[in-house]
Amino acid sequence: MEVLSIVAAAATALQIAVLVALHVLPTGYNPVRDALSDYGVGRYRAVFWAQVWLGGLARVGLAFALLRSHPSKPGLVVALLLVSAAALVLMPAFPTDQGGSRFRTPTGTVHMVLAVTAFAAVTVAASNLAGTLRHDPAWHGVKSLVVILPWVMTGTVIATAVATIGPRLKRVFGLIERLFTASSIAWFLVVTIELARIAG
Repeated sequence: MEVLSIVAAAATALQIAVLVALHVLPTGYNPVRDALSDYGVGRYRAVFWAQVWLGGLARVGLAFALLRSHPSKPGLVVALLLVSAAALVLMPAFPTDQGGSRFRTPTGTVHMVLAVTAFAAVTVAASNLAGTLRHDPAWHGVKSLVVILPWVMTGTVIATAVATIGPRLKRVFGLIERLFTASSIAWFLVVTIELARIAG
């Protein structure tokens, strides 16, 4: 369990580094307006793929760490983390549609379905796990983060969905999506590091 937690934490840390690199490279994208998925189109798409796959690895590592943890954690959380990982791994094969509707082509539509699946699955997993960990004395030190971060994830994932179709919010779609990404990454770091500490 400790090794799996460390792998998940390391993958998340590397994902952060790659995301920072994506925003430093001359991609031509606007972080306030443009979706993260836009980075998967163009000359730096391999960098985008790397951060997506690292996110998938973090989900798989955490899923199996939770599966082996004592006391046992909800099977739904494990299943949702694996579903989210699968959606992320497949996402680069279906580039997003740009310049208008995100559902303009079959490929773009599949991308959006995978993105919604990945976002929703990890958010529900985080919320479900919070309900379990808030009563576990071993998690007392990070209980507030374990409870608050899923609420932030829920709020930002809903706002991201609304921004997809809301004309006014489309101008800040990228910012809203990045807030979700930041809150979910923070949740992964807190949970994986604490799980490794408890296992050690």
